[in-house]
Parts: sequence; C-alpha cells; structure tokens
Amino acid sequence: MTDNALADLKAALRGELITRADEQAFNAARFRGWNRDLNTRANPLGFVIASGVRDVVTAVNYFRSNNTPITVRGKGSHSPYGMANDAVVIDLMKMTAVRVDPEKKLVFVQAGADGGDVDHETALYDLICITGSVSHTGFAGVALGGGIGHLSRWLGAVVDSIVGYEMVTATGEVIRVNAAKDPELFWGMRGNGASFGIVTEFVLKLRDMPNNGIIRSAPILWGADKAKEVMTPWMDRIARPERKETETLQFAFLHSPDGDPVCGVVPLIVGETEAAAKVTCDEVAAYGGGAVVRQDTQLPYTALQAALDDLFPFDTNYWDKGVFIDWDPSDRKAINCIVDTAVQHWNEKPDFASKLSTFILCMEVNGALGKGDPASTSFAARSGRLWCTAIISWSDDDVSKRAASKKWCDAFVQKLSPFHVTTYLNNAMPESDSEMLGVFPEDTMKRLRALKAKHDPNNVFKTGAWHYEAHV
Repeated sequence: MTDNALADLKAALRGELITRADEQAFNAARFRGWNRDLNTRANPLGFVIASGVRDVVTAVNYFRSNNTPITVRGKGSHSPYGMANDAVVIDLMKMTAVRVDPEKKLVFVQAGADGGDVDHETALYDLICITGSVSHTGFAGVALGGGIGHLSRWLGAVVDSIVGYEMVTATGEVIRVNAAKDPELFWGMRGNGASFGIVTEFVLKLRDMPNNGIIRSAPILWGADKAKEVMTPWMDRIARPERKETETLQFAFLHSPDGDPVCGVVPLIVGETEAAAKVTCDEVAAYGGGAVVRQDTQLPYTALQAALDDLFPFDTNYWDKGVFIDWDPSDRKAINCIVDTAVQHWNEKPDFASKLSTFILCMEVNGALGKGDPASTSFAARSGRLWCTAIISWSDDDVSKRAASKKWCDAFVQKLSPFHVTTYLNNAMPESDSEMLGVFPEDTMKRLRALKAKHDPNNVFKTGAWHYEAHV
C-alpha cells in the first residue's frame, strides 16, 4: 500500500490517515494499544482515525475494493484483534459519545467509547448496565463477545441488555439491526458481533441502580498461606441456593502493594442497607482465622469500576486465559480439587511475573447470566458458577517470557478441565475450530456460518480468533 494509492482515500476522509511512511505518527498509533506484547508483534499497514460513521463507510469501501485486510479498535484498544500484520486499522478512538435517555431508560453508545465513558453518563441518572470489569476497556470489545462484568449475577451479560445496533456492512451500507428488523442477524450479533460488519453504535436498556449508586465493595485480604482456609468456605457460600443475585463475592490471588502474595474476597453488594451489607462482609472476613486487611466499604459503583484501572496499565505485556467451571456443592473431593489446583497454580507462576498485574481471578457467573434465554443470543457462556482466569504481565519484550506466560495460563485452564462447562469468547483465545466449538455449540456455529455467508460472503471481516470464513 503506497501513499500514491492512498491519495484518493486520504482526500475522502474527514479523519486522519496514518501510514508507515510517517514513522513517528505510525509508532504513536501502533503503541497506543493497551497490550505492549500485541503492539510489538502486530505491524499493521496503517490507521484510519475515523471522525464518524461516514469515514468508516469510506474506509470499508476502499479497503474492500483493494482487497486489504481490516481490523477495528476503539479508545480502549484492549482487543488482541484490534491490530494485525499487514492490515489497516479502522480506529474509532474519536467516536466516544454516550447519550442517555432517562425516560426510556436507554443508552446510546458510540463504538469507540470505553466502559468508563458509559458508567460516567449512566450514573448521572442512577442507571446501570454491564460494561466490563476495568473502566478503560473498550465497551465494544466487551459487548461484541457477549460481555461479562462485576455484576453479571444481577444484570446478566451485556448482550442481554442490547436492543439495537448501528453497523456498517461489508458492502458499506449503514443499517440498524434489532429484533424486529432482522431477528436472525440480531441473534448472531449478540455474542459474535464482530463477524458481520463494523458496529458504530450500540443501544442498550438500562436498569435502576438502588441506593443512589452506592454499593459495598473493596477487597478483604489474607496472606496467601491462608488461601485454602479461605477459598473452601467461600466456595461453600457461593453455592448457597438462597443467595440474592445482587450479592457477588469474587475470589482472587494477587500481590499486596509491598509485593507480598495474598488472597482475597471482593464483595459486591447492591441494594442492601449499609448494616446488612456489612454483616455479610463480617462473615466473610472471619474465614481463615480472620482477615489481615479489610478495605470493604460503602462506595459509588463507578469507583468500583475504576478500581482496577491502575492494576492494568497501558504499554505493558499481558497474557490471559480462562474457563467456566461448575461442580456438585456436596462433593467435597471436587471442592478440594478446585481449591488445591488454584493454590498450586498460583505458587507456580513464573518468577518474572509482574507483582502489580498478575492474578488468578475467580468471578461468579451464575444468577441472571445463567437464567438468560439461551435461544435469544448466540452468546453461549451461560453455564457454570465460576469464570476462572489466569492473567500474567511482564515488563520487557523477551519472547521467551511470552511463551512461559502463555504456558502458565494454558496450564491453569487444562488443570480445571474436569470441571469445564463452557468458555467465554473474550478470553478463550481460540486457535482452532475445535477450540471454537468450546465457545459456541455446533448448532450455534452452523447458524453463525449461515449468517456470515449471507452478510459477508467475501470475508471482508475475517481477522481475529472469533472470525471464520463464509465458505467454511
């Protein structure tokens, strides 16, 4: 792709076109992404910084006509498929507007916005939707793969709240997709939304946030040597059938600010009185002979959403992988096996792992997420009690550390395979058709392939692990 060949495109754009010829601007755009490991490995042809929907249409038409691969990213730039070698990135970083209709309880989100942009606007009206777990994550990346967040036990997946999309098709047409206009494409978009076009706006229904957005949260911590004594009663508690879906208790292995390995439970309690929420936290804090640090307090939900931001800084190397698991709560052998696996694997993390950004996270994913109508969306990750993920970060660009990091994450998922029930697309990292079938059941894949053949028969949108060619 030469500058001469791009002259017509550049003149047609209101936004910016950046090519390899402008080395300084190109590197600034390339390394803007969150994951330095990806930024180092992916060398795109260039970037179209779209000013709006028209620029997206112009770029799609141009690159389709020139048979040039396309990737898409937004302000968050978290997605591992936002850049690719010798592809052009359509960058939506300037398309971040969020508009709330409080009377209809709807939010209109441009596809470049991150979760923090959405939370900031919806909180004004004490309304809420799932936006992920780190506020600088791009909202579109979360939503297009289904979307899970801190309060999915209460609110379900992001796709459960989506009522419409604006998108640019492979032919450059701007369309609105909803249940009335095209129910089959709407079904496919809600779980595999990156395969059929470029979404430029999401429309979501909102829920009322009680207590003026105040929840009880923040970590309750123990030394890592207490992990088995804490994790075992925690697993018993989260299996109680009478629990409210507004109570979520996450478990994590992490490091203290001093670098010491610790474990913790992070409560997320919505809609209770301060006294009632504290009683729950008091009970949890008594595990393992008593917590050494209690940070749980009353705080705005938006503060919780931003609490992890500093633990996942930009321009750092990351790898992660996870799986959904379940077990019989009466099976003590199964519980002990899961606990021992998590404790052992945390102790086997590589020595070079960043103490700031390396975790094993166990997030509750039952409740409303599991009750969602499986026929209403292509999103299939609705089974299981826990989403267990290994996340590792490292400081330099040593490729051997990437290989070791991947091995550590893959091994965690493999060790939990006896309890594996499904996989969440956004951190499954599928590398084959068989791994894709661990994300989407075979019948779902057949419907998705039929939609692909109808809406993108020439495979304009084919870059990324959740994509597949129309003729396959």
